Amino acid sequence: MRVLYINSVIDFGSTGRIVRDLANAQTESLVCFGRKTGRSEDYRMTALPGNIEGALAAILFDRNGFANRKETRRLVALIREYDPDIIHLHNLHGYYLNIETLFDFLKQYKKPVVWTLHDCWSYTGYCPYYDAAGCEKWKTGCKACPYPFAYPFSLFKQHTSENYERKKQIFNGVGKLTIVTPSVWLKNEVQHSFLSAYPVRVIPNGIDLKNFNPEGRKKNGTFSILFAASYWTREKGSEEIQKLLPLLNKDIRVVIIGQGSEAFKNAPNVTALPRTSSQAELAGHYRNADLFVNLTLQDNFPTVNIEALNCGTPVITYATGGSPEIADEKTGAVVPKGDYKAMAELINRLSTENPFLAAECEARGKRFSVANMAAAYASLYKELYTISD
Repeated sequence: MRVLYINSVIDFGSTGRIVRDLANAQTESLVCFGRKTGRSEDYRMTALPGNIEGALAAILFDRNGFANRKETRRLVALIREYDPDIIHLHNLHGYYLNIETLFDFLKQYKKPVVWTLHDCWSYTGYCPYYDAAGCEKWKTGCKACPYPFAYPFSLFKQHTSENYERKKQIFNGVGKLTIVTPSVWLKNEVQHSFLSAYPVRVIPNGIDLKNFNPEGRKKNGTFSILFAASYWTREKGSEEIQKLLPLLNKDIRVVIIGQGSEAFKNAPNVTALPRTSSQAELAGHYRNADLFVNLTLQDNFPTVNIEALNCGTPVITYATGGSPEIADEKTGAVVPKGDYKAMAELINRLSTENPFLAAECEARGKRFSVANMAAAYASLYKELYTISD
């Protein structure tokens, strides 16, 4: 079976790694990407001038996804020539293609299309996430957007409501499209959106278990908790951490990893470390922690939770997005989103009575492997291909 993948990036970030893992699992595949670099056999849709064009369309005119017609017409020609059995879409935002041109083609295409949603951008007028602001305007038209400077950044938010209506028209009407979400939470959101006419499957993201496992897990005697993110922002929980730290028992050691961690370096018992690109180094931090704490205020299916579990570390998280779906009652706990006082009480209690076992955490984490993810997608490809044959 021949599968063509489309994503903003490849071999970079969580979506780039997921697409590479899925492509590697296929006998025949072609990866089409928009930014950064790939392998020689991959197809980069948009050179730097095109990326600048897409970025300027978003920044100056609030038109993310509506530039790059020329590049997208070339992509359509490539798809016709390659003649894939399945087209698998991933992130379509990211300053590299024209959604109108692509979907005009897909509506005429006679073969199955799979679209994995890694965030909420597909059914909003602007943002990829809205739950940190408690916004539900995506259900009615995205008027008066409360995200003035969020990604994809725009100086002038004059077209958000119009973008919503255009995307609604553009994205609907593809005859053989199946949506996949990594979390049950996002599936439920999609089913309340203007994409609700499409069938939705849940296939959790998976990670490479070779890099994350409990081997060499250490106990230092001092109870320690770990926070990790690529970039610390309010949405990822930076302000929540600031409020939480003064409430923790004085003998709890805290490690915070990620760009922006220096904001916490003067807090007592805190070790602030920069973002690391080394999975081996990150896995070592997971293994050394007694708890992994995730105070994210908006998320789909955070990979950090999966990584922690596979290193034998239980996960304590806010009830945000799909984050609570990764651990269970034997491997973690969930606190209402934003209730940092309840989170502090839970951590303090677990510092003296920790009921979680590393073996159970690892067993739970193994469910979210690359192999399981790839097998689930292969099964879906086969099902859709058989139906369309």
